[in-house]
Amino acid sequence: MNKEVLILALFASTCFAQQTDVQPDPTERPSKPFSNVIPERTAWVVKVIKPWELRGEKGKDPAQDAYLSKFAGTTVKSIDNAYASGVRREVLHYADDSKFTRYVAMGQLLYEDRQSGEPVIEDPAQSATGPTWGVNRFGELAWVSDKYYIGVASYQGRACYVYRQFSPEVVLPQDPNADPQESPPGAAANELKDPKSARILATAFIDKETMQPVAYETIYEVWLYKKRDSFQAFGLPGPLQDAARKQAEAVAKMKQKYNIRQ
Repeated sequence: MNKEVLILALFASTCFAQQTDVQPDPTERPSKPFSNVIPERTAWVVKVIKPWELRGEKGKDPAQDAYLSKFAGTTVKSIDNAYASGVRREVLHYADDSKFTRYVAMGQLLYEDRQSGEPVIEDPAQSATGPTWGVNRFGELAWVSDKYYIGVASYQGRACYVYRQFSPEVVLPQDPNADPQESPPGAAANELKDPKSARILATAFIDKETMQPVAYETIYEVWLYKKRDSFQAFGLPGPLQDAARKQAEAVAKMKQKYNIRQ
């Protein structure tokens, strides 16, 4: 096997390792439902780390570290976020110490090209710059609800309500000629025969006192949240405003051109 392929295989297997081992107390229930709505004029930072880094295993395999360093320019280490008046700004910081700013607004993703500086407008669901998670909501936590609640536990010294999704089980049909059916993505503990042996897809830790996210763990990476103490006003840069306006005008003209009156 090629050395790089072997390292990639080891990397992939590591991604599916067990997440933070906690023993939540299920007897205590949340005082109110979690809301993923982001308040107006909010700023926060998300630190992005890999599961093995959380376990203190980074640097134990020089070959793996060397392989991963090839992607330093596209590996996100943290995201500075801010939301106000229907616009979300994200400053992505990469492992090579470079950074990139983009905006989500009006159902679009807007940014200035890292090479040319030209305005770019994309569909947020199909961006070349990586996934986006909404505007005024923590989209990555949209699944968090009482259905997935498993109890109270401490996360890095903070008391948190814990929510967890498991990999769905494959249901074998009675008819031997029928295809196996899989339960909906993100099964809850009470939907599984044995949650202790099921693969964990995602775990969310929500601060018990503030009901704000503390950590979001998946099989691929860990997000650690920290709210900024202050908020600084921001807006779309002029070139991006002009590009968005021109595109809106072009769309309006196109609709008018092909409008067929009854």
